[in-house]
Amino acid sequence: MRTNYSIIFLLFTIFLGACNSDKKDASTFSISDQLSEEKRAEFNMKVSQKIKEYTNSSHDSTHVSLEIDHIFVSDKLTKLYNDADNRRLWSEEKNREDLISIIEGAYFEGLNPDDYHIQSIKQLYLEKNDDLEVEVARLAKLDVLMSDAIMLYAFHMIQGKVNPESLDPNWNYSRRDLPEDVELKLITLLDNKSLESALDNLRPTLPMYNRFRKWFVHYDSLKNNDGKVAQLEYPGESLKVGDSSALVAELKNHLKNFDDSGVINQDGIFDENLEETLIEFQTHFGLEADGVAGKSTFDALNISIEDRINMIRINMERCRWTENFLTDDFLLVNIADFHLYIFRNGVIDYTSRVVVGKEHHETPIFNSKIQYVVFNPTWTIPYSIATKETLPKLKRDPGYLGKRNMTLLLNGKEINPASVDFSEYSVNNFPFTVRQEPGVYNALGRMKFIFPNKYSVYLHDTPSKSYFNKSERTFSHGCVRVQNPHLLAEELLGNKGYDQKKIKEVLKTEKETIVHLDNAMVVRLMYWTCYEEHDSGKMYFYKDVYNRDQKILNELLKNKQI
Repeated sequence: MRTNYSIIFLLFTIFLGACNSDKKDASTFSISDQLSEEKRAEFNMKVSQKIKEYTNSSHDSTHVSLEIDHIFVSDKLTKLYNDADNRRLWSEEKNREDLISIIEGAYFEGLNPDDYHIQSIKQLYLEKNDDLEVEVARLAKLDVLMSDAIMLYAFHMIQGKVNPESLDPNWNYSRRDLPEDVELKLITLLDNKSLESALDNLRPTLPMYNRFRKWFVHYDSLKNNDGKVAQLEYPGESLKVGDSSALVAELKNHLKNFDDSGVINQDGIFDENLEETLIEFQTHFGLEADGVAGKSTFDALNISIEDRINMIRINMERCRWTENFLTDDFLLVNIADFHLYIFRNGVIDYTSRVVVGKEHHETPIFNSKIQYVVFNPTWTIPYSIATKETLPKLKRDPGYLGKRNMTLLLNGKEINPASVDFSEYSVNNFPFTVRQEPGVYNALGRMKFIFPNKYSVYLHDTPSKSYFNKSERTFSHGCVRVQNPHLLAEELLGNKGYDQKKIKEVLKTEKETIVHLDNAMVVRLMYWTCYEEHDSGKMYFYKDVYNRDQKILNELLKNKQI
């Protein structure tokens, strides 16, 4: 289904002043130029009547065939032309040329120009007819197709082509919208600039969007210059320093395709230069950066230019799903690259590795605000974990809870696990609550960072530190484990005097302590499978661990006209 044009209609009605003109149309009025003033007025009236016929075909939203193409007749499109007395809105040559340029350029926004009638518009634009009746229909069709194209293009640029809620029902980010004073802003803009300049301003203002766009153009240029990635066959065992073979020479040559290559010679010896270059390459692809060419490294090396373009296309779309506004200070968790970042005044001030949700327990995408930190937290085990994971262990070992500093509760009162026959209980009738008390073995570690949300997700410490050494860190039940929580706590509470010394003093008490932030910090959990690293200016690509990219790509590549 096509998306409602409600937020676009006001924008496009402002285009009327810029798109209408009394200037003579040299390229498409070659016939009417030969008509008398009276006949020309009659000709224009017929064009208006034909436009009305096309845009008033139904009181309900519907697709109307124009023979060469079809349009989606919404009440907004009908009102647009009714308010203009069904006059042609695209009578000025410059605006038509700009529109064609904009639609063709939609490809470099990661969008599909075919969604916006590009072939039909170009065909009608170039046609000339000696038959006045045929010319009337041509001009009416061209005008309506252009209006339909610009409205849909504007909507896609403002809110995206793919509806994120159709892919994730838990999506809760605010969509981009037009400011309340859009009338004044766009009137001023269109009085002083061309249509093309006005449409440029519809791009997301998130800095990463323009970086994606730059890299999209870069890789598209490589593709158009016969940029092909030769496929390297994994030999069955890893290549490392000291190895020597023809495949090592191929590996060196292959890495010269990448901007991060530091390989100089092309011999078949796996030397330290190759190791260093491979480490940098592995870092860019979120792999274990060990300088050893294993199976996962070969897989990354064989990613095609087209696949890279599509990864960028997908993440450009994700930029269009969110509002442009970013606070000066915010915390970002990029689930796909397993890192947490604190931005202050738009610059990364702190970063940490994180562990995110595993399969079937994926960390959700949402935004909230961190309101307080809990030192020495207790952990009330979620019912699903208590019944599916803890209960089977209790059946085998009734002393399991005591060994892990856990308490068994019934209706809020502590009971002795030894008094319970756990064999009588299952996932359907488990009446108990299991709570882990504060301490070094608590599953939440020594602190947690709370931001209200319906998923019961938060940031927290963990006693399982070894997971942070993994390149792919999907091990939690949905919450986000932080590698350096002490430093994160100081980042959030330093203005309240919580330096490392005071944090250690609080932890020593082993008493649950809650400390509120003076100002709640915005936290955004996002899923970006590629991005440009700020300091190096290089593009990083990451494995789509939740298998979400392909669904987005399928929708982006579809022709959305029907």
